[in-house]
Amino acid sequence: MNNHVEFVDVREFVGLLERCNPGKEEEKTVSRWATMLLENSRKTFGALRTDVLDVRLDKLAQHHPNFAEVIGWIEAELAFAKVAGRGLDFQRLLLVGPPGTGKTTFGLELADVLGVPSEVVAMNQRQAGSFLTGTEQHWANTQPGAVFRLLARSQVINPIMVLDEIEKAAKDPRWDPLAGLYTLLERRTARQFADAALPDVHLNASHMNWIATANSTEDLSSALLSRFNTFEIRRLTADEMAALVQRMYARLIDENPGVRSHVDEQLPADVSDALVGAMESGRDVDRVLRRILGRVLQSGGRMNVGTVGEMIAPSATARQKIGFV
Repeated sequence: MNNHVEFVDVREFVGLLERCNPGKEEEKTVSRWATMLLENSRKTFGALRTDVLDVRLDKLAQHHPNFAEVIGWIEAELAFAKVAGRGLDFQRLLLVGPPGTGKTTFGLELADVLGVPSEVVAMNQRQAGSFLTGTEQHWANTQPGAVFRLLARSQVINPIMVLDEIEKAAKDPRWDPLAGLYTLLERRTARQFADAALPDVHLNASHMNWIATANSTEDLSSALLSRFNTFEIRRLTADEMAALVQRMYARLIDENPGVRSHVDEQLPADVSDALVGAMESGRDVDRVLRRILGRVLQSGGRMNVGTVGEMIAPSATARQKIGFV
């Protein structure tokens, strides 16, 4: 399969570089990024369906059982893409669910499984659309936006952009940080994307994959929601949480082999049960496990339910529990 993709008109780049004034700092920045993009201008598709990828997706599904519907969607899209002669592209997924259900982690792990570059943008820190589409050249601190930077660094045409907590972006209509998304989430207009820092250069951004996360859709416009395929992400069941705790414990030991001879090979069942009962979300597990192991190694004792109680602050256990199904 010849999966090279037309990405940029090289003539536009040549014209831009010829016009750049090396004495102006903002144009030095533009020239540097333009050169990097030109070096990666011959892009191919990543995320090609293979037997190995199918196995990796199955494993991802085992690790994230509350994302089964999302993975099923991805598998079907990969099958279509393979017959169409390309990799997985232009996915626009909105993952909606309570805090701590693993939405951002899943997005990053999916990118890793697919073998494509990714970037996470924390939307609660964004006040203007320039983070996505760049700042204009008349500003002294001109910089290309996140889309340009990700594509400039990527050797594939279909990297993944993760927009974390998209509903928390600033709501000031004068500086709408989501304004640039509307054209980027339409394939026809994304084919001719121009960053504000390099307005004369048009990039084919129509193969980028997008994953947005949100705790709710209440503050998102209907126009934006219509551009996404939305998936409701449920909380883990108690059994699924127990499996997560054991898996994260095993990973912690594997990543720190010097610890292995000093602790239990597997997390004792009563300790696992105590953690499941005390954890408010999956995002707390790694932090608490590290603290527990640290205390056990410090004291030279054994891991037990009492250790769990010591490591989880009263304020954490007093808060309303996550309510596993």
